[in-house]
Amino acid sequence: MVGKLIKSSIKTLRVLKESGVTDNLTKFPINRFEIKESKKLTNAANNLDNIEIMNSKTEKQLSKVNTIDELKTYIESFKGCPLHKDATNAVFSDGNPKSKIMLIGEAPGHDEDIEGKPFVGRSGKLLDKMLNAINLDREKVYIANIIPWRPPANRKPTEEEINICLPLIHKHIELISPEVLLLLGSTSTYALLKDKTPITKIRGKWFPLNINGKIIQAMPTFHPAFLLRQQKQKKYVWEDLQNVRDSINK
Repeated sequence: MVGKLIKSSIKTLRVLKESGVTDNLTKFPINRFEIKESKKLTNAANNLDNIEIMNSKTEKQLSKVNTIDELKTYIESFKGCPLHKDATNAVFSDGNPKSKIMLIGEAPGHDEDIEGKPFVGRSGKLLDKMLNAINLDREKVYIANIIPWRPPANRKPTEEEINICLPLIHKHIELISPEVLLLLGSTSTYALLKDKTPITKIRGKWFPLNINGKIIQAMPTFHPAFLLRQQKQKKYVWEDLQNVRDSINK
């Protein structure tokens, strides 16, 4: 008798499954959206905890890094950020490591990923023109990115990816020890300042940034890639570049 009931139940369940039924009805309604949102929040919290643990380990390892060459070697072998798996190169930096001005962008694009240098594509050419306009060039500034690896299809880096890479860029800034930072675009601005104010409202303003105990003045401005789409905004970046240049000539 019991065996027949089990076989009958299994047969019924198989029919339901083949019909596309995924859940049994209950006496009370269940908010499936609430369950999914709860799982998202739980996963996000777990991811944040994991990143904090990993960053603590990364920072401990970075405390033993004392030169730019050592940092480059460390980043090239760093496996903590999944973006490295699909990247051709870890894009480290370009320019003069003794410069008083450090420019920080978002992440490498296609051309940067191939050549292993930041800002070598169309936006890089525009950046060179912008620097030349105030009598600067790559030999007089230092350039790096928040993320050393190209995100697939040039998408915007996720907050998780940014947080994983924060100890790397903090150490990078610490070793270069510039007088001023020029933050190119909203991603680098948010990553370092943790300010979600639209960049249109905070560009051109100075913000004190504490990098491992040293206060460095940082100014957000528009990313060259944005200027390629919004030509009228170039005049504001021109003003920002002049302010950065004048700040180190005082």
